Amino acid sequence: MENRCVIFLYEECERFCEKLRNMRILIINYEFPPIGAGWGKASQKIAGCLVDMGHTVRVITSRPTQLYSFFGNISVLIGLGFWIYLAYAKFAFNEDLSDHGFTILGTLLLLIGFILRHTGLTWELTNPIRGLKRLEFVDGAEVHRIPVLRRRQEYCSTFEMGTFMLSGMWHSLFQVPEFKPDVVHIFFGIPDGPIGWALKRVYGLPYLISLRGADVPSEEVKRFARQYKVLRPFVRWLWHDADALVAVSNGLRDYAFQTTPDLPIEVISNAIELSVFTPLARRNGDGPVKLLFVGRFNAFKNVEALIETVGRLKELGVDNFELQLVGDGERRANVERLVIDKKLTKQARFLGWVDRDSIVKLYQQADLFVTATTWEGMPNTVLEGMACGLPVVATRASGLEELVREGVNGYLVDINDTVALADRIATLINNPYERRRMGKESRKVAEQEFAWEYIAEQYVKIYERICDYKQ
Repeated sequence: MENRCVIFLYEECERFCEKLRNMRILIINYEFPPIGAGWGKASQKIAGCLVDMGHTVRVITSRPTQLYSFFGNISVLIGLGFWIYLAYAKFAFNEDLSDHGFTILGTLLLLIGFILRHTGLTWELTNPIRGLKRLEFVDGAEVHRIPVLRRRQEYCSTFEMGTFMLSGMWHSLFQVPEFKPDVVHIFFGIPDGPIGWALKRVYGLPYLISLRGADVPSEEVKRFARQYKVLRPFVRWLWHDADALVAVSNGLRDYAFQTTPDLPIEVISNAIELSVFTPLARRNGDGPVKLLFVGRFNAFKNVEALIETVGRLKELGVDNFELQLVGDGERRANVERLVIDKKLTKQARFLGWVDRDSIVKLYQQADLFVTATTWEGMPNTVLEGMACGLPVVATRASGLEELVREGVNGYLVDINDTVALADRIATLINNPYERRRMGKESRKVAEQEFAWEYIAEQYVKIYERICDYKQ
């Protein structure tokens, strides 16, 4: 009898350990490359590392579609129907159609239909996020892209987020019985959190919410200021329902405590793919000093303040530099006008969004990473620049104090202090030796603290803790 108990306990331990070794993890993120920016890349890297660790991973994310062609076809068909009826009425009953209302309505519907069909065709031919596969494997993870309404690669409106929430809830409810995940990892409390809530209610699945930045209610997130006045109680309730809550920086956790001061929030930072983002053995020192900004052109990235800073550099007599602006967004037109108004067209270059290989080359060829942001979670772009050996001059926004060591690998100044920002940038423009020293320190920090494998291991520990292994 004793031997049988020992064998039984041994077999149970074996099954338990096997389950720990090979978990089935469902990741839900409305942004996943090529859609979105740093947050989507983070979920891709975490998924890949989890697969390398022996886990089975499925990702549910967005597949942007458009309704122009659908409504255009409907409009054309109805318009043709009116004209078929009119033709029948004319030749069968010899009706006078000169003042028949259907002639105007049918013609209008045909016109609207052809315009919508043309718009849909243009979208399909020109949009960089068109034609994504419904199912593909990325770094070993099974990626399911579900239909949502989204028009742009780098920007998602509140309405478009809502379409992902509804579509994601519908598709995940049907995918869970087939995939049988042990745990759900939600990126962004809004819009993805309600999907985790639904899966917990229906299937009893534990879920983790990873807070990334703009999904934390704060006065700094001006884009969602009105929504969060209404949604803050809902956000608070959703966070309490989650089995674990993780922020990507201490600064972001402090902001989250303003919403739920009584809730434990762990911190797991972003990381960087060190084998891809690497510094050149020797940078080309010829030509102007290259300042690099990478990010969305939105309110909290505050690119306008960066242009003001560049204008102050010219006033200081510092003109041997070039500011390269990589990215796009709703405020790009404002930034372009400001560049023209301040006569900075020779100093500022707009590069738009670029592909992965090109962005690595831009980091490697730059001399200094700059940003005037007012709000961050844990900026991937700064980490990428550091991994490529760039010193950083930035504002003292949340998340950046954990990346930039004052006087070691860069400088931090107060938010919106363009005078101090210009002074720090000028110091490094005029001191190539200090730039190189700080760049080496940036790479050291990236290597020692921000490897993806280490970050994925921390998430696995949370998965194991919140999963129910009693079955």
